[in-house]
Amino acid sequence: MKAAKRSASKGSKRRGRPCKPDVARTDSGRISRAANANDPNEAPDKLAKEVRMRMHGLRKEDAALPEAGTVIGRLRLSGEISETQYDALDRYAKLADRYMTVMQVPDSLRKRGAGGAYDPDEETDASIRSAWADVTRSIHDAQRYCNGNLFAALQFLVLREEWHAHMVGDVRLAANALVRHYGLT
Repeated sequence: MKAAKRSASKGSKRRGRPCKPDVARTDSGRISRAANANDPNEAPDKLAKEVRMRMHGLRKEDAALPEAGTVIGRLRLSGEISETQYDALDRYAKLADRYMTVMQVPDSLRKRGAGGAYDPDEETDASIRSAWADVTRSIHDAQRYCNGNLFAALQFLVLREEWHAHMVGDVRLAANALVRHYGLT
């Protein structure tokens, strides 16, 4: 009885510690422990730029470019490959992706269900298969005149996006073969 009278006598006063003013909070009302929570002036891609600068040694201007997100893009930004070689390697990557889709090869790096179901079109599939055969034939021809493995360089540096410094020369040779194949100048 006394406890009920005591709480009634205090009225609407709340017990406990008062809330801190001007603190970033989560949706549930708790104080956010994130370092830069709810900072509206911060760019959303700031963290990606900082990581690119730190891990790949890029300048601030180069880290903001979309090419800095790929291995061949960073090779182009550093001057290791030319613009035409970059274009040829980019075309190769897109063709390889389309070919793998046509062949319905499962990709363990992508989420399941992402992208929807594949709708086969025989005419388009045939053209992609023949384009892939032509590209691989031109790389085989270039492979005859060099000691490195051009297919491995394309697989690791272009398709898998893995950095292997010893394959940069091979990817340049493969890019030259692709430039000749695509007729880029």
